Amino acid sequence: MATTREPFEAECWCQVFNHARGSDNIFELETDYQIFLKLIEKYILPVANIYAYSLMPNHFHFLVQNRTVDVPESFSIRTEAEYFSHQWGNVQNTFTKKRNYRTGKRGGLFCQSININLINSEEYKHMCMVYIHNNPVKHGFCFSPLEWKFSSYQPIILKGKTRIDKDEVLSWFDNREIFIDYHLTNAANIFAEKYNLT
Repeated sequence: MATTREPFEAECWCQVFNHARGSDNIFELETDYQIFLKLIEKYILPVANIYAYSLMPNHFHFLVQNRTVDVPESFSIRTEAEYFSHQWGNVQNTFTKKRNYRTGKRGGLFCQSININLINSEEYKHMCMVYIHNNPVKHGFCFSPLEWKFSSYQPIILKGKTRIDKDEVLSWFDNREIFIDYHLTNAANIFAEKYNLT
């Protein structure tokens, strides 16, 4: 887990991720995943385009490109970078309150404020997507990306409903078949090491 946090920037590409505290899980029930994605839709889609995601019991990853946004007058800090962070904080804080209400627990759920890795090349961007989709496999939650329903992999290659621009994503790999092939190679491990993906 990275400890140095890069600042968000308008129109930048980044990998966004976080982890549960200690040995806790973020997502315990299927409804937890659904609630989290609804919060992403509410708070993140207005400020960023999402191209890949994977939600696992104890952590999550997103590949996003921030939009250029008008910071609301009510937001006191008044910088885009702080506003992007604020929106991710809204997701985590609102989800924590909802889950604590359901479980009767108190306190924080997430390890820390959001972490990001800025993406500075096309290769990095493409392989970050492969890494994100293979992350549930890496951690032993499934045997292939297609088996994990809490990621963007299924909606991209199948005819599922998604807010992700599937045509653009597939165009990075030329076509659907190459996209699938990349995910079945060891590219995720190679590029995780090369780019220090977390």
